[in-house]
Amino acid sequence: MTPEECHAFAARALPAVFATVDGKGRAHAVPVIYLYENGEFVVITDRGSQKHRNAERTGRAALCIDDRARFQTVTAEGAVRVIDPITYELRLRLHTHYRGEEAALKATADGGHERMVALVIAPERWY
Repeated sequence: MTPEECHAFAARALPAVFATVDGKGRAHAVPVIYLYENGEFVVITDRGSQKHRNAERTGRAALCIDDRARFQTVTAEGAVRVIDPITYELRLRLHTHYRGEEAALKATADGGHERMVALVIAPERWY
């Protein structure tokens, strides 16, 4: 894909897998939803989760986006930084991107953002 095609692909609401390396050098890959804003990926997770600890320790992560219906994928890899705390608005924006406004409001009605962090990947390489 061209860089423009990668950016357009990343902006869609598709399933993805967030990958890091744990403290023993093993791969840790989990399904996530994400936002692609201003050239960066935003993944929200519970503070202290395995992906949070791995990303904070190594400062690196990869995100593989999968459009199974079209048999297309793209992976972005790069530096990751942690935003802590996150806002309710960020969590709502993420859920709205995937579920629509009404369902997102229901999914985030409990708050919960207080116990969450954002993992922000700045892609250095796409493949």
